[in-house]
Amino acid sequence: MAPFLLLFVALATASPMKRQTTGGLDVDGDGLLSYAEVSSAMSLHEALTALDRDGDGFIYLPQIIELWGTGDKFYELNTDGDDHLTFREIENGMTLQDFYEQFDFNGDGSLDVPEAYQVNFIYDTLNSPSAYNPLDTNGDGKISRLEIVSHMTYDEVLTALDFDGNQELNFQELTILFGDVASQFIAAQDNNRDGVVDFHEARTHHMTLGRIFNMLDVNTGPHGVRTADSPTAAAE
Repeated sequence: MAPFLLLFVALATASPMKRQTTGGLDVDGDGLLSYAEVSSAMSLHEALTALDRDGDGFIYLPQIIELWGTGDKFYELNTDGDDHLTFREIENGMTLQDFYEQFDFNGDGSLDVPEAYQVNFIYDTLNSPSAYNPLDTNGDGKISRLEIVSHMTYDEVLTALDFDGNQELNFQELTILFGDVASQFIAAQDNNRDGVVDFHEARTHHMTLGRIFNMLDVNTGPHGVRTADSPTAAAE
């Protein structure tokens, strides 16, 4: 399940993980994830296994963009120029420390709540690989637009993304949902051009949860259906 789908699941189940928590990895309970806490819970190979949704041993460009909001690392590590990264390519090109530091956007040596979101997704996947997906109400293995909008509102999604509770969404917070199109969402909704989208701005220009679903749907069908585990099911 992609991290942005995990956000939707958290909302659907009213899970406390949806905001203000760094999950089971935060051993000392300080609200931050240190490298020591992450390295004691997983290896780089285990993290890659959690990200490899279809079990083919490959990591694709959309998954890299989903992790870090950019595809730069994919092109840096892709030594043979094909359409995927093997575990060997990744492990030859980076360590777990390097992997951890890619999430430390402000470079302070620890991961705060929004920075830690993807790492917590990996940890939860490793510890609950077959977790029930309450959004898939008809059990077809896909998430439809109707299933999303039946479980939550647009305002609930905005609130879940607002980790610091200031009713403004910055690029880092929006990347959790939008991946590499977070900047496009900001450009479209940031009416006063201050670099963030406040809740009022987020509701302008006829933006709805249904429209957000369409932005995230890489393989749009007649009913807005997407597969939850496709290797291309990343926030594009």
